[in-house]
Amino acid sequence: MARIDLRVPFAEKNRVKQLGARWDATAKVWFVPPETDPAPFKAWLPVEPQPNVRGPSYLVATSSRPCWRCRRTSRVVGFMLPEGHETIYIGDDPGDETWELADEPTLISYVEWLHAPVAERMRREFPLYRLAFSQTTGSHYWMNHCEFCNVAFGDHETFSEPGQGFLAFTLEDARRIRLSPVPESFLTCCGSYSIGVTLFDQMRRD
Repeated sequence: MARIDLRVPFAEKNRVKQLGARWDATAKVWFVPPETDPAPFKAWLPVEPQPNVRGPSYLVATSSRPCWRCRRTSRVVGFMLPEGHETIYIGDDPGDETWELADEPTLISYVEWLHAPVAERMRREFPLYRLAFSQTTGSHYWMNHCEFCNVAFGDHETFSEPGQGFLAFTLEDARRIRLSPVPESFLTCCGSYSIGVTLFDQMRRD
């Protein structure tokens, strides 16, 4: 069983520690180790959001952007899905939800939750992309961190500002982005996804 990350207010950290939770100093999060029963941690277990994007495969996208603190250029990572993925459509009536097939690629951002196998892959291969608390949004989501000074990068600048990471308006920007296909299923709850990806076909492939 994979570890379970917890949502623990600072005032309650000693309580979860007594129950057997451990502190991940890199990710700055308390977690239940795989060998520990999660039942006593019910009050701190994150509520699993409803997934809104899924696909039979996905692309791990890597790029770079300048750090707002140390001014050095750091690697950043994100997700793109090729055409053929699905997004959920929620109608006006409760329970009126349908999955719709997308005929264009998409760029994912503000990732609140990831399917466990995807999350484990990211923790293993890209430890600087991790769940963190954003003061701007007042919520937790998977954020990039500077590889030099470890400061968090907000998703707006990384995914929505030209030349900062993944929004490519020029061929130079597109060639800075590398796409690595992962032939495994993808499931997420995210705050934003694009309809189409500019210069997608010009990005580098592994």
